[in-house]
Amino acid sequence: MPDMPLLSTASPIQPESFWRDTPVHRLMLTALLNELDATLLSTSSATRTLEDWSRHHHLAPAPTVRALCQHTPARPCPPALRDALRLPADAPPDALRYRHVRLMCGSLTLSDAENWYLPDRLTAAMNRELDTTETPFGRVTAPLAFTRRLVQSERLWSPLPAGWSEQTSLPMGSGEALVFPPVLFRHHAVLSRQDGTPISAVIESYTGGAFHFPPPAMPSAP
Repeated sequence: MPDMPLLSTASPIQPESFWRDTPVHRLMLTALLNELDATLLSTSSATRTLEDWSRHHHLAPAPTVRALCQHTPARPCPPALRDALRLPADAPPDALRYRHVRLMCGSLTLSDAENWYLPDRLTAAMNRELDTTETPFGRVTAPLAFTRRLVQSERLWSPLPAGWSEQTSLPMGSGEALVFPPVLFRHHAVLSRQDGTPISAVIESYTGGAFHFPPPAMPSAP
């Protein structure tokens, strides 16, 4: 598979001002990261899931997720996703369109999403909205009540040390701000209409922007 694109333009806002290199914060982040990953895997719309997450964690005064289009050169659809789309080998080049966006909440980048979609399997109004607005794909195509099938999941970062197990103690840590990598985990998936016809293949790279909120308060000792 070709290399994944780097997050484009300016670097996403990092949440390190809230999270520190301590055992408690690393364990909290692990639980939150697992929660977000599992929720995204169990629902059909990443946009709706990210909006619910943004609202719950107060990521912005108006926690609406919008798609900021990235005008990067079109990248070929990876073979595994192209096969999942059931696209004929002799399909014309314009049978598959490419859309690259950042899903944003306020000034925070929550994910960097590549989308290869089949315009002839959408309505004319949907295609027009995708061509002329920055509305997220999931919101545009929501009337199709699409389903989502995972093709590949990649966990690219863990707050816990490599090789750690519950049988060993966590290192005390430096207490300094945690620095998040550009991408925490990545999903490759195919979206299909209710009749099973594929409409889109996506690669979604999720960032630390989703954790730009203070850690949960610890209960005080009795």
